[in-house]
Amino acid sequence: MASRSGGLTAAMLLTFAGATPAFPSEELLQDTCGGCHTAEDGGLTRITGQRKTPEGWMMTIVRMQQAHGLDISSEDRRAIVQHLADTQGLAPSEAAPFRYALEKDPNAQESFDEPFASMCARCHTGARALLQNRTADEWELHMDFHVGHFPTIEYQALGRDREWYKIAKTEIADYLAEQNPLETAAWTDWQAAEKQPVAGDWVVMTDLPGIGEAYGKLTVTGETSPYQVSGEFVTADGTAHPASGQMNLYTGYEWRANLDIGGTVYRQVLALSEDGNSLQGRQFDRGNDALGAPLRGVREGAGSVILGTVPSAVPAGEAQVQVVGTGLDGLESSTGAASANGFGAALTLAAEGNGVVTFSAGGAEGQVAHYTSLDSLRVEPAFTIARVGGGSDAGPAAVPAYFNAVGMWNGPDGEAGTEDDIRIGRVEAQWSVANAHEHAAHMKDTEYAGEMQANGIFMPAIAGPNPERPFSANNAGELKVQAEAMGQQAEAMLIVTVQRFIDPPIR
Repeated sequence: MASRSGGLTAAMLLTFAGATPAFPSEELLQDTCGGCHTAEDGGLTRITGQRKTPEGWMMTIVRMQQAHGLDISSEDRRAIVQHLADTQGLAPSEAAPFRYALEKDPNAQESFDEPFASMCARCHTGARALLQNRTADEWELHMDFHVGHFPTIEYQALGRDREWYKIAKTEIADYLAEQNPLETAAWTDWQAAEKQPVAGDWVVMTDLPGIGEAYGKLTVTGETSPYQVSGEFVTADGTAHPASGQMNLYTGYEWRANLDIGGTVYRQVLALSEDGNSLQGRQFDRGNDALGAPLRGVREGAGSVILGTVPSAVPAGEAQVQVVGTGLDGLESSTGAASANGFGAALTLAAEGNGVVTFSAGGAEGQVAHYTSLDSLRVEPAFTIARVGGGSDAGPAAVPAYFNAVGMWNGPDGEAGTEDDIRIGRVEAQWSVANAHEHAAHMKDTEYAGEMQANGIFMPAIAGPNPERPFSANNAGELKVQAEAMGQQAEAMLIVTVQRFIDPPIR
């Protein structure tokens, strides 16, 4: 299991790192896949009846290598993924509801109706099933595929208590054929739409886990994948982190980049807007995808756009704030002085007490809060998981959890924790953990499950039986993550669980 996971992950990194590609074409697809897939309706059997994301097509090709002995170079594999994603991908609106799975968001929580929830989303995310479109015949064959590749599926939990295969072949196949058919108006429209060039300068804003909120500029050069990307990210204290790497653009909007940012390699899974002027998605440590944050970007010169500020909030007094965006010449602020720069505009403040500074330029508006006190505190995410790891050469590494403390003011109702509370922004906090309940205290989870760092990152303990615990239990546990700032306290729930041995590109 560990070997299969490692092979798939390695293949993904090779393909999306931007190796020199073969020319993506129908001819290459025919030459590579035509030995097993016969001609059908101008294409190849099975392949013509499906549409998938780049990650979905990559998983299919790697499975052909692992299960059927396909001999293919990494360059040809990348080219075929490019070709299939471009010609048989998903429209932006089709992928949008399930991008959290592509972005590997560790805090996303799914909720699906039955029987889909038990039949499909018990073994993998529901998003994995819904990030593909097929003909009705292909959805039926997909049910057979599950039994062929996973013959114990009918005897596993939530499978043996029902006629799994019968339900899959009738209810689930029909449901998915209706929910995600091969032919849709969205895909037809996207195929016909004029695709916007991605090359140019992009102003971006994100968070570098353990380092802090950051803004920057990325310059994309080239005429086709792999594009070259260079630039820098700057933190609130002015420290610059150089960035460089490569990016592939799939389906006219799916941005996949590997960038070295200040010595750490990050993965970007982003979506280009249909007008080609904005980016949105998630950037994460390629070695540990739990350490990441949302990233937003705007094309330089795309009018007046404000993405936000770094820092997102400031203590009252003298402060320097970067208003991140483009077209912010002549930025007007309710207080302080603003001057345009390459990342938007710098704003110098000397504000007193609790309040909000507003600013605008060319119709774009934004604000930043300054504070001397908080009415309450919030820990984000409110619930997440971490995984123990290490302990052997073959076992997966530990999966940490990343938390931020957010200051809040009471809204008009004067009560904390209600819907009208006002979000101030991120604040510096002191971090600790506590046992979540009586049993956690009995198992001494705070002693064994891991350590909370000062930067808001929880690092789980080593995996494997621990003879110091009752029953030589693993170092799993249930914890409360606690933050304290300016006299206010807040907590979140953290489950420290076991390793994930199989970790495909779409979980």
